[in-house]
Amino acid sequence: MPPKRRKGNDHEGAPEPKRRVTRSASKATAPAKDVTKSKSEEAAVKPSETTKGARKAASSKKKTSKQVKDTTADSESSRGTAVITLTIEHDSLKKPITCHQYNTPSETPRQFPMLIFTHGAGGTLSAPAVVNFCSGYSKIRSTLAFQGSMNLNARVKGFDACISYLSHEAGCLILGGRSMGARAAVIAGTKAITAGIERGLSLILVSYPLKGPKNDIRDKILLDLPEHVRILFIVGEKDGMCPLELLKQTREEMAAKSKLMVVRGADHGMQVRPTSEEKRLGEEAGSLAAAWVDGEGDDKDEYID
Repeated sequence: MPPKRRKGNDHEGAPEPKRRVTRSASKATAPAKDVTKSKSEEAAVKPSETTKGARKAASSKKKTSKQVKDTTADSESSRGTAVITLTIEHDSLKKPITCHQYNTPSETPRQFPMLIFTHGAGGTLSAPAVVNFCSGYSKIRSTLAFQGSMNLNARVKGFDACISYLSHEAGCLILGGRSMGARAAVIAGTKAITAGIERGLSLILVSYPLKGPKNDIRDKILLDLPEHVRILFIVGEKDGMCPLELLKQTREEMAAKSKLMVVRGADHGMQVRPTSEEKRLGEEAGSLAAAWVDGEGDDKDEYID
């Protein structure tokens, strides 16, 4: 029987396997940023030494207020890429979200807008597939990756908070994610279009879970995207949750134009053997994605090997 289609917020498949990543890090102190917004949003930057009384005062503010906080950060170098840890607070969030900001090498001007990216269900910002992709992408463009829960709606709110945080940056909106994070990116992008706050939307969807655990096809949010949206699919050659033939059929039905990059030998978790090749291919996929954002290359599908 053909796979069933459904519209609901279904759950992802089994959580991605956790893998330990060890990286050297040197401590650095990042200065707090002042973020200015309109009175209707009333942004404020809170120092990390906030007292209990100050926290109570902040919680009593109107729900329309937006609060963003940069913390003392860990800065590390990954082949010239500076990674900063920061915390973002927003009215829509039950608790602050942790973010890793990947800046381009110091000798290269940091380009805006940043890619807002998130991990898959059950994963973390330290998942090799996330670290490899973001490290490669940030060789050309900066990235803001955020940590989220396994709840799809909560993950979408994480995108909302990051979009609000970066609202002062010029240019179009660039959203992306891996697996469930890719679904959340599509939903968040659609919300931005409906709200009229996007000035051109690009989506980078890594390991999009097109086929659910119950053979349901998660294509509706893709089919609903308007034709002006640019989409890049990055899929493992052996990804059982995004079969290439099924993705091809979906892309043919979509109004939005898309490009496909297939990672040779990779599964849904972007795992490749040997591990050294996994890192190289992941970083190359990230660099090619950044080049695609800049309009380099053509729209023909390609393999990364």
